[in-house]
Amino acid sequence: MLNLVPFPVPGAGLRSGSRVKGTRWLCLGLLGLTLTGCATKGDIRDIQDQVRALAVQQQETLQELSGLNLAVQDTLGRQSDYLFESRGDTNRRLAAIEQEILTIQELLRMNQQSLMTIRDLIESQGRVGPRPMGTDQDPPQNRDVEFDPSAYQATGADEAFNAAVGQFDRGQLTTARMAFQEFLRIHATHARVPDARFYLADILAQQEQYNEAITAFLEIPSLYPMSAKAPEAYYRVGVIYLEDLDDVENARAYLTRVVESYAESDTAALAQARLDEIG
Repeated sequence: MLNLVPFPVPGAGLRSGSRVKGTRWLCLGLLGLTLTGCATKGDIRDIQDQVRALAVQQQETLQELSGLNLAVQDTLGRQSDYLFESRGDTNRRLAAIEQEILTIQELLRMNQQSLMTIRDLIESQGRVGPRPMGTDQDPPQNRDVEFDPSAYQATGADEAFNAAVGQFDRGQLTTARMAFQEFLRIHATHARVPDARFYLADILAQQEQYNEAITAFLEIPSLYPMSAKAPEAYYRVGVIYLEDLDDVENARAYLTRVVESYAESDTAALAQARLDEIG
């Protein structure tokens, strides 16, 4: 009686599992034939050949799976390296962006400080107020004197400006107007230019040239929106429309602009008081 020992075959996933089952069935079939005495030597050799073939296929399958495993590991390694490099590149870009943001913030801070310095300089040099309108003509003792441009050209910017203000304060409006015009011609970039323009507009208003005065006042916020004279110019336009031209609608519009656009200025309170009077 022939005794057979099953051929050992290692398992390898689903494919190898099916082949192991096939080998077991062959062994069981061979054992059954042997026990019943029906198996021939040829049958046994055929079954042994099939078992060997299955073993070879299982070995090939294991090698294929091993190769796939190595390929997967290699792919995962490359992807890990790529993710690491991408994360490093992203971090470098974020650091560069943060540095640019800090630079922009510093520039904005410096610009803001410069604007505040200019504003403080203008305010420290005095706020120009309107000359009270009491009479239709200047008093005899305040009549205009002959204007000498050379006297203004020979002085510095501050001296020329103060001389023009002195003419204005004495009520010599024609001389003051020519002095301020000469100041603007010679010192067009000086910090007191908005003030000089405000004086010129005020002179036009006092001379009852209201439309020309409105135009002159409106040039100030248009050209120098950050100047302290900008809200005052809008306020004076509103007052001219209200008191001299009897135009409540335009008066309300310009007074409202002062309140809304220059809420932090002292002029905003004056404008709001006028709006409350209008109702």
